[in-house]
Amino acid sequence: MSAIVLTNATISVGAAWTGTAPGLPGTQTVAGTITSASDLSTYCTSVSIPLTIATQDATTYGSGGYRTMLAGIKSSDIALSLNNDFAASALNDILRTTLGGLGALVYIDIKPTSAARSATNPSYVFAVLLTEIQPVTGSVGNINAMSLTWPSTGAFATLTA
Repeated sequence: MSAIVLTNATISVGAAWTGTAPGLPGTQTVAGTITSASDLSTYCTSVSIPLTIATQDATTYGSGGYRTMLAGIKSSDIALSLNNDFAASALNDILRTTLGGLGALVYIDIKPTSAARSATNPSYVFAVLLTEIQPVTGSVGNINAMSLTWPSTGAFATLTA
């Protein structure tokens, strides 16, 4: 059995992509990388990539009294917990200006380790919409941390090269 402890995952984001970007409509092969990527790894305390599929009830009178389900629309959200930083060119500045702020289409690349993409270190790439930013969150004596969930738009890809 293989196991991994996430100690140096990398989370890169950017407003542009070289090659065939994830999230574009139609059948495609995603290739390339983020242009002028910003590294969010130093701010990130947790990351989650839940991949889901909606189900559609296709039960008929002929199903023998059992519910019949069909696979429907696929979706994914990227959930990040981040420690905020207001220094110049730090997290708050990256989210508000470098990436374009709320409503912006952003590319995100998440790898389990900081090593290059490979079969044992796949890169999960998405196009996401910045639907929320929490510049100030916390209470007296606590770290100003934010938990963000950004929906992906279109298909994601797993890249190994």
